[in-house]
Amino acid sequence: MGQAASHTPILVIDDDQSILQLVSDILNRHGYAPITAADGNAGLELFKKEKPPLVLTDIQMPGMSGIEILKKVKEVSPTVQVVIFSGFGTTDDVIGALRLGASDYLAKPFNIGLLLHTVSRCVERHGLIKERMGRKALLEETVRERTAALTESFHETVRTLGLITEKRDPYTAGHQHRVALLAMAIGEKLALTAREIEVLKVVGLLHDIGKVAVPVELLVKPSRLSTIEANLMKIHPQAGYDIIRGIPFIKSLGADVPQMVLNHHERLDGNGYPRGLGADELELESKILSVADVIEAMSSHRPYRPALTMATAKAEILENRGKAYCPECVDACIALIETHKDDSKRLFDYLDAHSL
Repeated sequence: MGQAASHTPILVIDDDQSILQLVSDILNRHGYAPITAADGNAGLELFKKEKPPLVLTDIQMPGMSGIEILKKVKEVSPTVQVVIFSGFGTTDDVIGALRLGASDYLAKPFNIGLLLHTVSRCVERHGLIKERMGRKALLEETVRERTAALTESFHETVRTLGLITEKRDPYTAGHQHRVALLAMAIGEKLALTAREIEVLKVVGLLHDIGKVAVPVELLVKPSRLSTIEANLMKIHPQAGYDIIRGIPFIKSLGADVPQMVLNHHERLDGNGYPRGLGADELELESKILSVADVIEAMSSHRPYRPALTMATAKAEILENRGKAYCPECVDACIALIETHKDDSKRLFDYLDAHSL
């Protein structure tokens, strides 16, 4: 017991000085470090200061009772062990104390052997609880670190997949990244959750991955596409869906990312592609992505034309607000654009610098 007791502080609270002295002497002789208080208020102050693992308290005292002390110290430290003792307590007192979290109840006059056994058991229990909490905290930290590493690996893989398309089409380098940034910013404006914004990031980075199925000469053609060529280009949402729908780590997001990729060229009025879906059939993420995609594409250089002004891109989504594009998404996007003075470079530089 001496090693286990090794100067463990124990708070003893009793209004009877003879009891305080007796218990203090017993604990001292057995290697503990008793702290004493003659009333509840003084005891509570000592507890907050010393934070002992065990409190021994009389149940009936003037002012603050042992039951009140039990409640208050448990509020400060839920793991503290509390032993109630009294020569006058009723069965109801005992039951009430145990229900409130008391570790044990001792009757006066003390059986010294039982007192020491109870103290030793409570100190040991407190140590085991703290040890278990320490292991739990360590495990939680390990899980957090590994989750962070897996998340970073996940996003790096997504970025790599997104680059596959851009390696074939250098004229649109950075397009998916910028669409992802703008989509995330629109999502934040619409008060989406962190998880939903993470989904937008992934969808944005992968939305054009299906262009790997499009002949490279169409991607870099320096003039407008013919009708046949345009129809061939329109296979990329379906191709993107087919490419990513079977990837396990995409499924881990808990959202239908492949479906959002498939729908990013759909429009509210049903005039989009590949399936001509209407407003009620489209996910909010797809609606956000379609606005972000149009703004980035129009304000960037393409093989067949120079970059258009942000004013022209704004006019496109404003003119078709509520027809092709979700009104709330348009409004959020316009607010972002106007915050950055209708300057495309300024907007995307800011989003890039402040991205998650």
